[in-house]
Amino acid sequence: MPELPEVETVRAALARDLAGKRIKSVAVTNGRVVRRHASAKEFRLLAEGRTIRSVERLGKNLVFTLDNRSHLVVHLGMSGQLLRAHGAKDPKPKHTHVVFTFVQGGELRYVDPRTFGELFVSPAPVEGDPPIELSKFARLSVGGDGLARRRDVPELAHLGLDPFEDQIGWDRFAAVLRSRTTPLKSVLVDQDIIAGIGNIYSDEILFNAGLRFDRPAQSLSTIEIRRLHRAIAEVLSDAIKHRGSTLRDEQFVDPDGRAGEYQQFHQVYDREGQACPQCRQPIRRETVRGRSTFYCEKCQA
Repeated sequence: MPELPEVETVRAALARDLAGKRIKSVAVTNGRVVRRHASAKEFRLLAEGRTIRSVERLGKNLVFTLDNRSHLVVHLGMSGQLLRAHGAKDPKPKHTHVVFTFVQGGELRYVDPRTFGELFVSPAPVEGDPPIELSKFARLSVGGDGLARRRDVPELAHLGLDPFEDQIGWDRFAAVLRSRTTPLKSVLVDQDIIAGIGNIYSDEILFNAGLRFDRPAQSLSTIEIRRLHRAIAEVLSDAIKHRGSTLRDEQFVDPDGRAGEYQQFHQVYDREGQACPQCRQPIRRETVRGRSTFYCEKCQA
C-alpha cells in the first residue's frame, strides 16, 4: 500500500495542478527519504528552480518530468502521502519530511510516518551513455509509454510490465506465466514481473479470475490465462474509478486529504469469515510469507 490505483489517483490529481509550476525551494527535514543522493543539499539543488512539465506514473512510482529533461521520482512506500497546501501557514502534518514551495504559490508536502518511501532526481540522459538494459518482461510490450519512461529514468528500467503504461495482449502475457513455476500471487506482486500490483489487488484480481493464489503460474490453461489477463485490467480500472482503497489505518489519502472508496467494493480482501459475494461460503485467510491472503475456497478452486 499504496498500489497502482492509489498512485494513479495521486498522479491524476497532481497532473491537473502542477504542470507548468516552477519549484521555488525545497526543504528536507529527513535525509532518509532522499537516501539515493549524497546529501539533502544535492537533492535540493537538482530540484530547485526547475519547472514541472508533466506528472506520469510507472508501476508504483510517480514520475515528474522537469524542464531540463531530468525526472523527479516519488515512491510512496507503505505510508507515504503527497499533500497540497495553500502555503506555509497551513498546519504541517506530523512526519512531513519534504516540502516543495512553488513560485506561483502553494506547497506540495511529502508525509511518511514509516519512511519506507523515497524521492530522488534522475538526471537527464547524456548523449553517449550506454544503452539502458530494460526488463525482459517490459520488452514484451507492443505499445504504450512504459518503455520510453524506463529509458528516461534508468532507475526504473528493471520494472516489469505496467498494466496500463505497457500494452500486451493475452498471448504475450501467457508467455510470461508459462515461464514461471512460482505461485500466481507471487508472480502478480513481483514488481520485476508486473509493476504496480500488491497484496490487496492481487487477491481481488485472483478472485475475479476464479483462480487460487497458490496455483503454479505455468499450470494455467489458455482460458484461465485470458480470464486473468482480463481481470487485471477490470479490477485495477474499477479501483481507479473509485480513487483507490483506504484501509482501516487510513494511511492512503489523495493530495487533498480525501480517502479512497474502493474498499467498499472489495470482494475478498480483509473479509475473513464474511460471506463470499458469489457463493456465500465464508472468505478464508491464509498467511503466506508473513502476509495475509484472502480467497474463497469454493469459487477459487
